[in-house]
Amino acid sequence: MAAYITYSKQIKKFNYQLGLRAESSKYNGTLINKGQKFSNEFPFSLFPSAFATYKLTEKQDLQLNYSRKINRPNFFQLIPFIDYSDSLNLSKGNPNLVPEFTNLLELSYQNQLSNGHNLLSTVYFKNTNDLIARYQYPEKNPNTSAKPDTILLTSYANASQTYSYGLEFTSKDKITKIWDITSNLNLFNVILKAGNLPGGVDNQQLSWFFKINNNFKLSNKYSMQLSGDYQAKTLVQPGGGGGFMGMRFGGGNMPSAQGYIKPYYGIDFSIRRDFLKNNAASLTLQISDIFRTRLNSSYTESVYFIQESDRRRDPQVLRLNFNWRFGKIDVSLLKRKNMRSEMESGQQSMQGAGQ
Repeated sequence: MAAYITYSKQIKKFNYQLGLRAESSKYNGTLINKGQKFSNEFPFSLFPSAFATYKLTEKQDLQLNYSRKINRPNFFQLIPFIDYSDSLNLSKGNPNLVPEFTNLLELSYQNQLSNGHNLLSTVYFKNTNDLIARYQYPEKNPNTSAKPDTILLTSYANASQTYSYGLEFTSKDKITKIWDITSNLNLFNVILKAGNLPGGVDNQQLSWFFKINNNFKLSNKYSMQLSGDYQAKTLVQPGGGGGFMGMRFGGGNMPSAQGYIKPYYGIDFSIRRDFLKNNAASLTLQISDIFRTRLNSSYTESVYFIQESDRRRDPQVLRLNFNWRFGKIDVSLLKRKNMRSEMESGQQSMQGAGQ
């Protein structure tokens, strides 16, 4: 359950928005073949937010943002039953997990350098308490007839907290009439405190992330997109706007209380054909990870073991998407509040056309 309220006002060159959200959730689960049940309930919590913008000139402005956010453990991280689908890597959830609570503070400077060239610079600080992290430990083999009698079990636990701070640059540049580039560079440092867990360690890592997106408007009907990204060695995967996206069940790497995420990179391509009146319909052909380089890899170490793991999720997927828009679109509803959202929308315009 959730409820929220916002208030905004503009005073000459200064405008602000205040918000308050309340949320609560509850999980119930049953292992049908054994009749075992578990549940977890998270009470109501409050999440304030504040956004203030000052217009320096017609082409420059400053923005100061604060928000408190929550990331609740998902259903698979809570299930307390052992997953035997991979006999060499048994795993189970932890029903005692509590949500992550994050405070994010950002100071941004936006400058429209010239026609077709925009730059957004952001300094940010983020603190997350009770970070949900992957955690491995030795345990008695549940299969008493098998050897060895002790196995390494993968689960999830709440690390004490993380601190991250960094500098992010996002730019959008129109190179020619048919070609524009959106690029993002994120330089950040993460301090992870996981010494509260047996075998866990306090760790720190300076890292960086880069993404570039090329859009080509070949004609009124055809457009093309070529994008690539690179992530350096890190403790937590980065996300836009100084945020972080710890990948969860189903793919990617999530934070580890005992190691780090290895570097990776990948390149994607798509081409789109618009047709019908006012280009109301489109076909988009996409291929992800063209060179099959996007490998989710991690290194984990404790007093019990050293482990390196690699996982490839949805490699080189080829998709053909069809999209047909009915009725009229009220473009005023699609306006973005800041430049970053506009850029992210541009990066995803072709990929999201058929979804």
